[in-house]
Amino acid sequence: MLETFPEGCDLNVTVSRARSLRQNNTYWGLLAWVIENGPEWIGRKWPEADHLSDALQIDLGYVRYVGMFGGEVRAFPESKSFQEMPQDKFNRYFTAAQGRLTEMCNYDPLPVYLARGRERTAA
Repeated sequence: MLETFPEGCDLNVTVSRARSLRQNNTYWGLLAWVIENGPEWIGRKWPEADHLSDALQIDLGYVRYVGMFGGEVRAFPESKSFQEMPQDKFNRYFTAAQGRLTEMCNYDPLPVYLARGRERTAA
């Protein structure tokens, strides 16, 4: 690709490590599955995966703090975008979120969720 630019051309280059799209999809699928199939109280409290994700991030400390005009400081979930959360940090977050979901469900929902996917592809 660099060969397509003329010699002496000024370039801005950003190097980043790729994030796992598969792991990201697993995260969001797991949250939706827990809401639908986990303990009923989870789906009542957090009806959407985005809601559960925000609650997990705040609970686990993956937040950014914002000072409000009145002096109060509030915590908001950090961005999980591929550009803003590197893979190693997302790995730590995913592991912590899985642990918290295990506590909430009283079982580890990840293997159950993944087995459901394997059953569908085998059918």
